[in-house]
Amino acid sequence: MTRTEHDLEIYYAVGNTNTSRQESGIGDIIKKINSLVFQLVSTSTAVIDTTNHFSNLYLFWEKKYE
Repeated sequence: MTRTEHDLEIYYAVGNTNTSRQESGIGDIIKKINSLVFQLVSTSTAVIDTTNHFSNLYLFWEKKYE
């Protein structure tokens, strides 16, 4: 029977400041976790500050055990 584990990571205030640094950092995290056992299932964003263009980034992960 296959058992599934889920994980959620939240990155707060992903915005217009240091965007390229944030994007490369998040990209590195996604590559590292995907190369382990977890697979990225979906992503989502939520705008939290429209004046300064900040949003939260949600990453949903899944790990299956045989």
